[in-house]
Amino acid sequence: MHRLPLLLAVLLLAAANPLKAATSNGNEFALALTEAKSAAGRTALLQGATGRPHFFRYLQIIELEQVTNEGRAGWKIAAFEPSSYMDVHFTVTMPVSLSLLKSDPVTKIGDAIAVTGKVLGTGPGGNVILLGEPIVRHKDRLSPQVGKELLSEVNPGATFYSYTEGPRPLKLEARDRDLLAHRDRVMAAGGPKAWFEFLEAEITKRKQQRAAAAKENGRP
Repeated sequence: MHRLPLLLAVLLLAAANPLKAATSNGNEFALALTEAKSAAGRTALLQGATGRPHFFRYLQIIELEQVTNEGRAGWKIAAFEPSSYMDVHFTVTMPVSLSLLKSDPVTKIGDAIAVTGKVLGTGPGGNVILLGEPIVRHKDRLSPQVGKELLSEVNPGATFYSYTEGPRPLKLEARDRDLLAHRDRVMAAGGPKAWFEFLEAEITKRKQQRAAAAKENGRP
């Protein structure tokens, strides 16, 4: 039996069908971006993720527009990623994905979807993740199942939101996520400086309150 022709055939088949890149967790990637301690760390994370497929869940649609992209009808979508407070932007044109979005009940603003796409980079301001070649996997819940799917749901002390545009980085724990409801009001009144000062004051106050309560209850 001549093995050389068989070996060549196997090599040619492998070349024609390269292994697909492993799909990474998009929610964890988004959270890591917001928690990066420096611009260099954020750049390194982004460089490592660019061009690779990521799977995002719980993306709540905040903008939905019918468009034509390179002659193909599609839906341009902006969605909110809950673990990082970032937005994810992409345009869906694949027929199967469009059919899923249009299936009863038709997807609308406020609904959540799960999507796989290649990270292309970030948008202006750095708070937007851009995805290419998106595939809608399924219609989803708006948030993870408590206690099972995101670190912030398992550990109330886990970082839920990071603010790095002030004189020093601030990290908001999951149990203090209610403070984010004040963001638009504070930013409108005093801009980034006021938001930094508000967060720092509230975080410090709550830490002191928890330390006092722990001491009173005899906990370290």
